[in-house]
Amino acid sequence: MSLARYAIYYIPPKDSDLAIFGREWLGLDIETGKQHPLKTVRGLSKERLLLNVADPQPYGFHGTLKPPFSLAPNVTLNGLISATEVFAKGITPFEIPPLELVCIGKFLALSPIASSVQLENMASDCVRALDGFRAHRTAKELALYRQAKLTVHQEQMLDNWGHPYILEEFRFHVTLTGRIEDEKERDLAMAAAAEQCQEFIGKPLLFSDVVICRKPSPEQAMRVVKRIPFGRT
Repeated sequence: MSLARYAIYYIPPKDSDLAIFGREWLGLDIETGKQHPLKTVRGLSKERLLLNVADPQPYGFHGTLKPPFSLAPNVTLNGLISATEVFAKGITPFEIPPLELVCIGKFLALSPIASSVQLENMASDCVRALDGFRAHRTAKELALYRQAKLTVHQEQMLDNWGHPYILEEFRFHVTLTGRIEDEKERDLAMAAAAEQCQEFIGKPLLFSDVVICRKPSPEQAMRVVKRIPFGRT
C-alpha cells in the first residue's frame, strides 16, 4: 500500500509577496519540497520558531481545498490530474476578501476578513468532484480525528467525506504555526508575523488556479505536482 498522500490546495504564485513570506516563515518551499532558510523572528529564538512551525512545515504554505488523502484502489495520479483539469475548466478566476492574522484555537493562521460564497462553493465542489479518487480512511485515521471531540455534523462529514472540516464546516485559512500554549510566546509570534505580512495584508486575494500536491511519505514534505489554471476568463 502506498503511503503517499495527495491534496488540492490554494498556493500563491511562487514569486508573490505571500509565497515569499510563506517560504521564509515555514522554512519550506512547497514548489520543490525542499527546506528554505527561516527568516529571523524578533523575540523568538530559531529553536522556538522551529518548534512552533514544526506541525505545518511538512505541508508547506497553503490553503486547503480538498484535504490530504490516499488514492483509492484502481485510480491513478494521471486520472486525478485529468479530473482536476475538467473541474478547473469550468471556474472563472475570482477574488476573496483580504487576509488577516487570526488565532484559531491556539495556532496562528491567515484567514479572510469576511466569508466568500464563491470560495466556499468552489471548495465544496472540489471535494465532491474529486471524491472518487479518495481512499476510505483507516480506523486509526478516524480515531485520530475523533480525539478532537467532533460535533454530530462533523462526525457525519468524517464518515461521508473522510474529513470533519469541509463543506458546511469549511473555513479557509493558511496555517502558520502549531498550537502555542504559552500566551506570551503566541503574542510574540503574532507580532512577528504581523510585521512580515505588511505587503499583502489588506489586499484582496486572487484565486486563478488550484494546485495538486503530493506528500510521498510521512517523513517527506508536501510538494507541488501540478498547478492547474481556471478555464474561464
